[in-house]
Amino acid sequence: MRRIALLGVLLVVGAAAGLFGRAALDGGGGGAPSGPDALPVVPVSGETHVSLDDAAVEPGRGVAIVARGRRAVVPVYARPGATQPQRRLVRRTVDGSRLPVIFLVLARRSGGWLKVSLPVRPNHASAWVRSAAVRLARDPYRVEVQLGRHRLLVYEHDRVLLRAPIGVGRAVSPTPTGRYFLADLLRPPDPGGFYGPYAFGLSAYSPVYTSFAGGDGQIGIHGTDAPGALGGDVSHGCIRVRNGVIARLARELPLGTPVWIRA
Repeated sequence: MRRIALLGVLLVVGAAAGLFGRAALDGGGGGAPSGPDALPVVPVSGETHVSLDDAAVEPGRGVAIVARGRRAVVPVYARPGATQPQRRLVRRTVDGSRLPVIFLVLARRSGGWLKVSLPVRPNHASAWVRSAAVRLARDPYRVEVQLGRHRLLVYEHDRVLLRAPIGVGRAVSPTPTGRYFLADLLRPPDPGGFYGPYAFGLSAYSPVYTSFAGGDGQIGIHGTDAPGALGGDVSHGCIRVRNGVIARLARELPLGTPVWIRA
């Protein structure tokens, strides 16, 4: 896959909860939740992963938005035209570094409003944001996760660029299905460790664990130190891939890339 050329400067303003430390989900292959201590981690800046472009938006097809400026919070609204926020996404940090606030555009409304998918519980939560508060990012990529076939596919538009075997959640801790997106990217301290060299945090959360290893049960796509387990139902909900695959995805996929998890 070729790197997306930058069309502007990404303004990092905040974050959903990180996958590690605050939201580590995927522990060992069996037994009670006992995920390894993954701190310290290094958030990977979205500056090299998003092409900013305020051009035409194709809702739900690879268009992310990033909040502008350096606000401490990002207000979201229950409906277009509302004057009071429904909630505020608080700026968060991991190991002193800020993670970007990423949404996925679902619809546009006249008057300068965008309906967006949120990187928070419950799964598939959505709200409205003011278009003046964000920058649009066009993204030609999308990821499809096929749980039953234990396979991950990456598309550029309609062309398959990558197929890879995966490990997914066990029956007692399933990987949630639905349409999500890449919300953040983290680099564990040990590239040969349990999580591999990189981990994407998704906008998806475990349907079983509301807390896990000190975090809030955020689902991720990450590497593994046990590639022989790929092709099976082995995790607490996260999606495991080979370390070479996650390194490639981390280099190429922008934050905000849609992820469709199918049964």
